[in-house]
Amino acid sequence: MKKSLKATGVVGVLLATVAGIYVWRILQQLPKFSDHPFAPLAGPYQVGTREYDWTDTSRAEQYTKDRADRRRVVVQVWYPATPASGAEPALYLQRPEEFADQKGAKAARKVRANAFLDAPIVRDSTFPVLIYNHGGSWTRWSATYSTEWLASQGYIVFSVEHFGFNQTTKYPDGTEFKADTLAFPPDTGDKTKSALASWAYLDDPVFLIWKADARFALDRIEALNRDAGPFQHRLDLDRIGTFGWSIGGALGVQLSLDDPRIKAVVDHDGQLFGDVRQKGTSRPVMLIHHGDDDALEYPDSNRAAVHKLMGLVVSWDTTARMASTSDWYEVTVAHTTHGDFSDLALFYPRAKAALEAKRGHEIINAYTLAFFDHYLRGRPTDLLAGPSARFPEAAFRSWPHR
Repeated sequence: MKKSLKATGVVGVLLATVAGIYVWRILQQLPKFSDHPFAPLAGPYQVGTREYDWTDTSRAEQYTKDRADRRRVVVQVWYPATPASGAEPALYLQRPEEFADQKGAKAARKVRANAFLDAPIVRDSTFPVLIYNHGGSWTRWSATYSTEWLASQGYIVFSVEHFGFNQTTKYPDGTEFKADTLAFPPDTGDKTKSALASWAYLDDPVFLIWKADARFALDRIEALNRDAGPFQHRLDLDRIGTFGWSIGGALGVQLSLDDPRIKAVVDHDGQLFGDVRQKGTSRPVMLIHHGDDDALEYPDSNRAAVHKLMGLVVSWDTTARMASTSDWYEVTVAHTTHGDFSDLALFYPRAKAALEAKRGHEIINAYTLAFFDHYLRGRPTDLLAGPSARFPEAAFRSWPHR
């Protein structure tokens, strides 16, 4: 595959909503929800899940006009657990009324994941921590295929919801959230200029808000480990990694530059934002890309513009890699699209040539786990040494730091 066609999270390049155009496109189709769509957990632990709703009193809510509003950060966590005998796995959507797409929420009302709601955490052990950030226009639970799977492998995974550029319209307590400030710039008619203007808007203010959300969540996670409660002394805060989908993956790369608590980062198909594009990072990075050509989503008259914009995104990857001072990996998964890095791939119709959704998730999870095991747990793995016969669909490249 030509380097310029590697996936970069620009499936929405001309509308510049990152994950948003994928969401829009598939929601026009009829979902097919199985009650148990997720692959069985492969790790040695059963998994629990719970939520937190935190308010950052130091920050005004920039997405609303009410000056009294403070920024609220909702987090879902998955962790190694000991559920009660006979307990039933949790519903995928705990409160469907939160979800902006009520048609999709209704269709998913019977779906169950593998985790158990509020199950007790495994005692007498500490676990490394992973911070997950969702894609633009989506939710904290949009990568349950990965978050709960990694928890079964002995990680505690906190997924941060970024209100204002997400799919939820209510907080867990039922309070409505309605964004009435901040919006993408209007379409000028010049698709390239409009895309670049939208990217600039994502860079500032959206990316800055998300970064503050994630760093605030990290502060609260430190408090969870310190204070009385289910996670007291269970979190290994010397071993924190971050990953995410689309702009959420890009956020992790930026955090690895800005926040010394982050030790390693995996970016699931996200084009880079922020100044990490120029400065690079001192932390190890893995970028996992989808393999299909995004330009095929557009009429022939627009494809040259899409390829030009994709080339710009590739150049950012290259500049960041060359400026970085730690190991760098890139994996491209053939016959996948941007949405294959989310649960959406399990629910909506797929092209005949597409890689089977669970196989794609298996590959993404395997490389994500291998990376974090190596850099957070000190467990060497052959999967990071070169192309793997286990995953012929994955094109692998690495640049070890010397």
